[in-house]
Amino acid sequence: MNHLPLLNYQAVPGSDAADLLYLWGAFPKGRKKPFVVELDNPFVLTYYNSNAFRHRLGAIKHKLRQAHRITFLSSAARNHTLELLGEEFAEKSKVFSPFMERNYLKNKRQNDGIVRFLFVGLGFRRKGGPELLHAFARLPHKNTQLTVIADVGDEVKKMYAHDKRIQFLPPQPRTVLFEDMYPISDIFVFPSLHESLGVVLLEALSFGMGLIATNVYATPDLVEDGINGKLLPHPFLASEVFHGVPTVDCATLPRSEFMHRYLRTEEYESLTGNLLQAMTEAMEFAPAWQEKSIALFEKKFSPECWEQSLQGIIEG
Repeated sequence: MNHLPLLNYQAVPGSDAADLLYLWGAFPKGRKKPFVVELDNPFVLTYYNSNAFRHRLGAIKHKLRQAHRITFLSSAARNHTLELLGEEFAEKSKVFSPFMERNYLKNKRQNDGIVRFLFVGLGFRRKGGPELLHAFARLPHKNTQLTVIADVGDEVKKMYAHDKRIQFLPPQPRTVLFEDMYPISDIFVFPSLHESLGVVLLEALSFGMGLIATNVYATPDLVEDGINGKLLPHPFLASEVFHGVPTVDCATLPRSEFMHRYLRTEEYESLTGNLLQAMTEAMEFAPAWQEKSIALFEKKFSPECWEQSLQGIIEG
């Protein structure tokens, strides 16, 4: 017997006394109370299986019609979902970014003339790590540093051991990042090839860092090209139009298939070249980018913006 893939239903412990249920990527199990479902991309409703989403589209629409609100971590996720579901869900669909404090108030940059680049990410190849290292090694400036916080192999470290401007650290606890790494860094570099929402980018933005990142899915919400950093073209994925907005789709293809299909090559030269150009510009424009990152944070991601969005979601 063939069984259609299951939707993501979750029990909500302690929900008996609640007036409204708020669930991450799931429908409430066995409850009739008003609910909000939050998505980072549409396919979380079917355990990130895009084929299952298409099979169960009718059931998904039926359940979402019952939702009080549908919230999204990014405008890309909202546009993508509306492209698949249709305009009838637009009114109840709201972008609701993760909460961030004004972390730029905690900065302790050294102002010693050195421009400090920072990379943080698990999955070094998928995040564009090889291209970043190759580009930085070609950067001629001596008054710069790159700290790479990632799962980097020993062979890669040996290749760049001669460049004393590069520091490798293993993955660090969030407290270390927030207390010791973000506050002293100038430019956050995140050339990820497969990403829905890079939360580390939002964290870096909250510290008022200039941002260099590839144009993938939600990244344009955080990086305004030439304003608070550089938004680099994806080296092999073209934009699709979701709900009228060009978007580089890194959600439909499962991560394992994406890596098998695209990440066997050692390096994408076009990305390396674009990173080198962006970091060269950062040497001149870092202070201006930082100022604009703070302005963007205040406009879209401040605690007050978050509270206002939450109030609209609950009351609207």
